Amino acid sequence: MCDVRKNVITFAELATLYFPYASTPRNAVRSLNRWINRCPDLLEELRQTGYAPYNHRYFTSRQHAIIVKYLDPPE
Repeated sequence: MCDVRKNVITFAELATLYFPYASTPRNAVRSLNRWINRCPDLLEELRQTGYAPYNHRYFTSRQHAIIVKYLDPPE
C-alpha cells in the first residue's frame, strides 16, 4: 500500500524546525503563520497550490519548497 503522507510535512513539524526554541509547537505554528501572512508573495504562491490559511495542517513537498524559497531553510 502506498503511503500518501510520505511527501508531506505537518505544519507543526515545519514550524518547530523554524522556531526550535518556541515553548510549545502551538507557539511555533503561530509564529510561522505570522511569517507567512507578512509575505504577500509567499502567501499568494502558496494559495495557488491549494493552501488555505486556518485550515491547513500539512504542507506538500511543493509547498515546503515554496516556503524555503521565501524564508530560507530552517537552521
